Amino acid sequence: MIISCTRNVDIQGDLYYILYKMIKRFFELQEKVLNYHPKANTELLKKAYSVAADAHMNQTRADKEAYISHPLSVAGILADMKLDEISIAAALLHDVVEDTDYTIEDINSLFGKEVGGIVWGVTKISKISDLDAENAQAETLKKIIIAMTGDVRVILIKLADRLHNILTLGALKEEKRKRIARETLDIYAPIAARLGMGKIKVTLEDISFQYSCPEEYDKITREIGVREEWANQKLEKFRKELKKNLRELGISGDIEYRIKRKFSIYKKLKKQNIDIEKVYDLLALRVVTKSVADCYVVIGEVHQRYTPLPGRWRDFIAHPRNNGYQSIHTTIISGDGIKYEIQVRTKEMHKIAEEGIAAHWKYKEGISFLENDQRLNWFREMIDAHKENPDPEEFLNLLKGDLIVKEIYVFTPKGKVVNLKIGSTAIDFAYAIHTEIGDKCYGAIVNEHMVSIKKTLNSGDVVEIVTRKNASPSLGWLKHTATSKARKKILTFLQQEENKKNIEKGKRLWSKILREYKKKYKIRIDDNEFRDRLRKIHYNEIETFFRDIGSNKKVLDKKTLGVIFNEVEAFEITPKKVRSKKRDQLYRMIRVDGYQDIDVKFAKCCNPIKGEKIKGFITLKRGLVIHRENCSSLRNVMQDRIKKVEWNEEAEFSQLVKYDIIVSDKPGMLSLISNITAKHESNIKKIENEAITQNSSKIKISFEISHVDQLKEIYKEFSATKGVFQVLRKRISEK
Repeated sequence: MIISCTRNVDIQGDLYYILYKMIKRFFELQEKVLNYHPKANTELLKKAYSVAADAHMNQTRADKEAYISHPLSVAGILADMKLDEISIAAALLHDVVEDTDYTIEDINSLFGKEVGGIVWGVTKISKISDLDAENAQAETLKKIIIAMTGDVRVILIKLADRLHNILTLGALKEEKRKRIARETLDIYAPIAARLGMGKIKVTLEDISFQYSCPEEYDKITREIGVREEWANQKLEKFRKELKKNLRELGISGDIEYRIKRKFSIYKKLKKQNIDIEKVYDLLALRVVTKSVADCYVVIGEVHQRYTPLPGRWRDFIAHPRNNGYQSIHTTIISGDGIKYEIQVRTKEMHKIAEEGIAAHWKYKEGISFLENDQRLNWFREMIDAHKENPDPEEFLNLLKGDLIVKEIYVFTPKGKVVNLKIGSTAIDFAYAIHTEIGDKCYGAIVNEHMVSIKKTLNSGDVVEIVTRKNASPSLGWLKHTATSKARKKILTFLQQEENKKNIEKGKRLWSKILREYKKKYKIRIDDNEFRDRLRKIHYNEIETFFRDIGSNKKVLDKKTLGVIFNEVEAFEITPKKVRSKKRDQLYRMIRVDGYQDIDVKFAKCCNPIKGEKIKGFITLKRGLVIHRENCSSLRNVMQDRIKKVEWNEEAEFSQLVKYDIIVSDKPGMLSLISNITAKHESNIKKIENEAITQNSSKIKISFEISHVDQLKEIYKEFSATKGVFQVLRKRISEK
């Protein structure tokens, strides 16, 4: 589509009028971008709009609007944030791969990998099956949230996308409205809050509340309606009184007022089980001043003139929230007995409270400007702690818990403030100070009393960590941590310790093999030759090789030893041309569209199980390799090498799966695990127990299953078993 726009357009018919309106909106968008970024690449924006308009040409939304109106609205929201042209272009294209015939390869080719990467980040994963729509949705959210840690523009576009969808939610059916609204309250509004984007967060919450809980919304609306005229009169009167006080102090400032938001009232009523009359901050005013000094003068004057309520004073200027929010909050009782919440902040603080991470976006410096932003670092730490979880639904449940903004404020002996998640212990505090302090913590002094490191902390506690040289984390610590950072550091330490043991074990094993080869074959190999030959088996580091053979991840078979000792021909196994029984069995498991006789293998990257949606990828040397449909390995392959395949539901067969289960080292755990597999009629092929630390061990189990539903039930029971810390599915190739 060629973009053109003239003032004298001969509009004939609805289609021409719609095209005219959309093109006009695009040029308004472009003008908005040029106002804050005069050197923006307008050719990129025009090209993005042209492709998006062409792709969505025959599509409409549920509200009967032309579909292209949605990408334009999303791009407009980002332009209000003053984002760069890459973000605006990606916003215009964000639904193209998901809803049209364009592929991500097309977008990469037309716009480059930077735009393509963002578009791919916000693109939904296709439904795995009609029965697995919820799992597909969870997979999509997991994908988007992980992608945002690499490029924050992914989540900014997704938040803008969700904001526009919420604003037009009324056009959808009730069931879908409720589902989207609930998801918004659980995921997207908390993400906006964690990024400090108060304006978007408030809109998402207020509209979602209306659709997710219509009865509660109507009830609160009625109760506020009864009080609204009275409330506004009281607020206006108090605003004038406060304004007069500021003039007397010689301080200029803007004063706004509001009745507490309906969703905030709902949460408070639900949490505290009270009536609306007992909501202290129902009436609220905000004072926006020029300087921090003015803020403290104002709050001092307010406390001097009116009665402050005990326990309602919060200084978020001295102690900012983790999302960057700063303000002073207090609740006072006026002369006529009315309670008012008062917030005092500077103009800069107000901008950050409204816009959050987007407040200081600098298009000249691009994405690198935000790479070290504390809010993104928090997300990265949280997501790193959970992203290896194979169950997307469980990933999201953990994420929801971490997203809830409930913090405590704890002090070091020198007065430094440490923000922690509610429920944090001295272990969390130690890791918040420094990793080495966390790894060596032995006890804690809280408010001058010696306590266990497992002690739960409260706001206002003064905490000092006691360290010991020979102290170290144990798996049991994970039960007594609330922060993702502490959990990640503990697991990292335990993994490093296991790696050290495996490296030493690998060195001993390799020394034994070397002695045997020197004695039997008179073969000697120096360090440089050893390094060169390890590269042939894809090892760049000797210690990685030792670690893998020590943990049995790498098997030293004849072929591998032949490569290392430069005797490839002597030890290589010549493949047989005759079809093996294993190949016959594999081929009977699936049906291949268009092929009667082809080698079939299952991908080791995703280990597809019967019942999961699958695709076949034709390789040059290995025949047809079967992957799960959503396997990331298929993301960038040529589509003409993808074959339609399906499970042969008539054939009965079993597939091997392997799990490592980290458990408490107590009697009976091996029996509990084996009983679960037996209960679900699964045949155990191998099970063994290996000590990890003094208090924990690893159960390695291999068993056969006939369908993915059977595996899900087993996994669920493994995870729910008392004494089980972690359940990890292994690749079939892993030992």
